[in-house]
Amino acid sequence: MIPIICPLCHGSLSEDRDHALRCCHCAAIYPRRSTVDVLLTDAEWAEYLQEWEQEKDFLLERYSTARRRALLEIMYYDMWAARMFTLIPPDCTGPLLEIMAGEGELARRLPPQITSAVMFDINVNALERATQYFISTGETRIQVVGGTVRHLPFPAESFNTVMVQGGLHHVRFQLSQVLAEVHRVLRPGGILVGSEPANDCWLTRRIRHWQYKTSKHQGNDRGEDGFTRSELSALLSALGFNLKHYGTFGFNA
Repeated sequence: MIPIICPLCHGSLSEDRDHALRCCHCAAIYPRRSTVDVLLTDAEWAEYLQEWEQEKDFLLERYSTARRRALLEIMYYDMWAARMFTLIPPDCTGPLLEIMAGEGELARRLPPQITSAVMFDINVNALERATQYFISTGETRIQVVGGTVRHLPFPAESFNTVMVQGGLHHVRFQLSQVLAEVHRVLRPGGILVGSEPANDCWLTRRIRHWQYKTSKHQGNDRGEDGFTRSELSALLSALGFNLKHYGTFGFNA
């Protein structure tokens, strides 16, 4: 298992009598909030409850139902995950980190050659659903951890591979900080494999922006917007990444 550290100062953690995790360096406290380890302070937990629990719990239920029961949706995600896993070199057998994992669409489809993985998300309900699934299927390779992707609770150079499926555009205003954290936890020569909505084609940009203005669910939210290749390339290059592959999946968007 990958050690869990304080996401704020990277100090070591110990468990107190109330089963909370306490940082031995900065004294930050992470109370036991779930069946999985959740590395959120009281302030971050309150922010999470306000943003996710009250507004999006019903969306999680609809999301989960569609992903688990709709045959075409299942087939699409099987194909999508398989395509992403082909980008991992054969010698990168783990450990692998899936960030912004939700219910772990990639972790649920982990190839046999990956020996260990961590799935990480701020949505505790989604993580608990995934944990129950892994228990029911006997999957023992996956460690489930909760927290904010802005402060990953893992030591530097812990992972050979980091993967994210459609999550980075949701943190576009903190993307430099998020990618810096990804760079920190990757080992030298490690890889980031990501799949995001693309804005390279003028037609898909027009359609997407029209959708944001008319959708009752999304609204005019730039946090749902896609990226252009130049945007991503500049960000990755500034943080020390070397872009090896860039291509479309499914269609130009």
